Amino acid sequence: MNNKIIFILVLTLAALGMLTFFTFGPATNMRIGIRVNPSSLQPTSISNVATGTNAALNVYHNRDLAENFYTIQFPQSWQLGQNQAGGYTFTFGGGTAKVETMDVPDNSTLELYVLSQDEPKLKSSLSGYKRVNYQKLSVNGSDAYQLTYTSTVNGTSYQTVRTYITGADKAGVITLTANTNQVGSIASIFNPTINSFHWEK
Repeated sequence: MNNKIIFILVLTLAALGMLTFFTFGPATNMRIGIRVNPSSLQPTSISNVATGTNAALNVYHNRDLAENFYTIQFPQSWQLGQNQAGGYTFTFGGGTAKVETMDVPDNSTLELYVLSQDEPKLKSSLSGYKRVNYQKLSVNGSDAYQLTYTSTVNGTSYQTVRTYITGADKAGVITLTANTNQVGSIASIFNPTINSFHWEK
């Protein structure tokens, strides 16, 4: 057998061995995936003067995903839940809140994606889905699209405000859901929360 062929076979076997070692073997744990940056979970506190609700707010600076850093404010009374990289989840009396980043295909616009992909997915996955409102707006200089809808969970009616904010790399998505009986009392904090979102350079 030719020495060149033997050398190529040895290199191929070595490469396959390394691939197996890093993919399935002990070195699997050495790979670093996308994780929540601990500094993203450390809020700074401010008093809420703008909304007149006298609620104290926590300011979160999300530093999880390069090119997608952002800042957002939430009431201190809301309970921070389990978080994935690039996002937050909260619970509060009568509702939930979620912030996440979302990929939008290069061959689509954010608005087209919302109306042709995300809303149909919501319709098919939520019981009693009904659109209440849809509008284009601006959030700190970024184009945004806001979808408001009602749905039913275990016989209880909820209203959700889902706001999609354009970004350079990903879109920011803020989802605020409240029991329809409590929307009036909670709504005063929804807009300030949404409008507090801004992308950091």
